[in-house]
Amino acid sequence: MLPQPPPDLPQQAGIIPTADEKNLGMLCHLTALLGMLIGGGFLGFVGPLIIMSLHRGKSDFICFHARESLNHQITFLILYFTCGILIFLGSFLCIGFLFFLPLMIAAVLSLVFEIIAALQASRGEWTRIPWSIRFVS
Repeated sequence: MLPQPPPDLPQQAGIIPTADEKNLGMLCHLTALLGMLIGGGFLGFVGPLIIMSLHRGKSDFICFHARESLNHQITFLILYFTCGILIFLGSFLCIGFLFFLPLMIAAVLSLVFEIIAALQASRGEWTRIPWSIRFVS
């Protein structure tokens, strides 16, 4: 929703992403979705990591969206592992099923946030994905 770069990015006069940058920014989020679907929620970080490493220093817009997607995927990966451990440990007490609901909510929210971010990146907007811990800066 930000029409211009956020304050933590270097301020350059007239940073307006090109069509290729918009497409690659969107691709950062779509490869994360593809990795989530193929890897069962655990490989979503691979696509954004590859795109970020290929375009580091070339485009601030692409790197910004790759970092956002990567941070989002790492945050939700930690949540998936935590819920998985709680399901496993809770199964010994017959309460493991209680942790399936947070796991399913996290999976749906992750998909929705990535789709919204992909649409915003395709429009050339600088957006932050909510509820993501900033591991990669």
